[in-house]
Amino acid sequence: MSIIKAALGEIDLDLLIHDVSLVNVSTGEIYPADIGVWAGKIACVEPPATQPARRAAQVVDGRGQFAVPGLIDSHMHIESSLVTPANFAAAVLPHGTTTVAEDPHEIANVLGLDGVRMLWAASRGLPLKVCFLVPTCVPSAAGLETSGGEIGPAEVEEMLRWNGVLGLAEVMDSRAVVEEDDQMMGILDAGREAGVVIEGHNPMLRGRELNAYVAAGIGSDHTLMTPQLLLDKLRLGVAVQLQERYMTSDLISAFQTLPSDPDVLLVTDDVVPDYLEEKGHLDRVLRRAIELGMTPVEAVRSATIKPSRRLRLYDRGAIAPGKRADIVLVDSLEDFTVDTLIADGEVVVRDGELLWQPGPEEHLEEARGSVKLSPLEESDFQLEAPVQQGQVQMRVIVSDPEGTTTSEGRVTLEVRDGLVQLRGEPLDGLGTSPDEPLDETSDLVRIAVFERHGRNHRRAYGLVQGLGLRDGAIASTQAHDSHNLVVIGREPADMARAANAVIAADGGLAAVRGRQVQALMELPFAGLLSPQPVPEVAAALRRFASAVQEMGISHPHLLMRLTTFTLPVSSGLRITDRGLVNAERRELADLWM
Repeated sequence: MSIIKAALGEIDLDLLIHDVSLVNVSTGEIYPADIGVWAGKIACVEPPATQPARRAAQVVDGRGQFAVPGLIDSHMHIESSLVTPANFAAAVLPHGTTTVAEDPHEIANVLGLDGVRMLWAASRGLPLKVCFLVPTCVPSAAGLETSGGEIGPAEVEEMLRWNGVLGLAEVMDSRAVVEEDDQMMGILDAGREAGVVIEGHNPMLRGRELNAYVAAGIGSDHTLMTPQLLLDKLRLGVAVQLQERYMTSDLISAFQTLPSDPDVLLVTDDVVPDYLEEKGHLDRVLRRAIELGMTPVEAVRSATIKPSRRLRLYDRGAIAPGKRADIVLVDSLEDFTVDTLIADGEVVVRDGELLWQPGPEEHLEEARGSVKLSPLEESDFQLEAPVQQGQVQMRVIVSDPEGTTTSEGRVTLEVRDGLVQLRGEPLDGLGTSPDEPLDETSDLVRIAVFERHGRNHRRAYGLVQGLGLRDGAIASTQAHDSHNLVVIGREPADMARAANAVIAADGGLAAVRGRQVQALMELPFAGLLSPQPVPEVAAALRRFASAVQEMGISHPHLLMRLTTFTLPVSSGLRITDRGLVNAERRELADLWM
């Protein structure tokens, strides 16, 4: 083998990186080293100036910088960045990410197996290694929503045979697991028989139900995490994948006090384009972990060797002979600003600048035309009551002002000529004084969901409290997880205008105020993705966010807030095209009390 000859110094190296401070993620040490690369792999790691001197076609002067393995994100969704895999790669490579484990359940919910195949094909041949996990919950909650595609055991078995597919993606329908739903058991059986990793999504189960979920072979969790939940899951052998939004100093302290090295990984999950441009990718999560008390070396290990082992990607995650030559050079581990990035032995980022550019998009062209809706009228957004005159009591979705959770509230509203009027007296659960009437200035707003995949043309209506929307309307085909058209607004006329702007754009997000479109982000690929690069999409998202803020909504996770009212496998009260959903009980809830 020529790599052996390269390691022995009998043939020239392709690349020599000299004078670096090597962060050894296997031992936790940092020491001076030279790194030799041949045919995209690491051939040798030696003390500087080892004699006889090595020869190489290309030499990179490390100038004493820290050399760390390329970062590995073990749980994420490219579709949440609103861009194609190639444009996503162009955005994250300068931040040190060289491998991601993509869960394509967003596009699967729109286009099924064909959509996954399109995204998989669009991810091949990039400097960023995009590994796939097979969606397990499409739709996310069968019987509670209508998706455009469906993934069952047969589709799972087929995808597990594709090159670069690592295992089963997050099992979100935890109730289907503990209740041994036939289809879910078939999907899990396919994963277990193939001997692949099975990823989890479990914010709610505790005690015996948690034991049952893990016993089904599900070995990770990236959802809601508290110090006690973290310890409970680690003690059951679950790999905990920490998102930035759940990290606290107490959480970091909780696992650092354990007597052995815990299986804690850093992940991004969902990252929107403006965040990518302004704050970064997995490097941002790493910096935040260090700020909260994780040691720099441990933070690097949680973003490199630990995810590589979790995903069974044993050919990367460390700078050692035989591993892929994915190497990042930074001046400071705490700051973690990338100077140089080498992917598979090729210098892709130099002096912080990306040297590679995406080519033309072809594989996703067939994902156009996914919004199968005719233009809507103002009357389509009127809320028809079960009585002609008088009052009605209704359930209302109460929005968390800081997070993406919801709860159930109740409200009494007037009915005139069979139509609900947005005024009345709040009851329990709304956080508003019972003596304070709801009128046109309150933030009780309408929400409507329209099935947009052309399967049944179902629609559902509800109310949202606590979002802060004063006037205008918002429409989006980014609506987790079935990605039907969701419209939120005060006045039916504005809602119709926003919905029709999105329908005409073949998917996207629109903000309307005073019957005028204030901002429109076009997402023509499956109603989820833009063909434009991240800077342009980020600019469009900022325009949308600015318009929405002028309409009264101020939220730290704006896009995720607006697009998760429709997520029936989360918590609280949600809404899909089938109606209101009690997420904890996984059952439909009547709008009328």
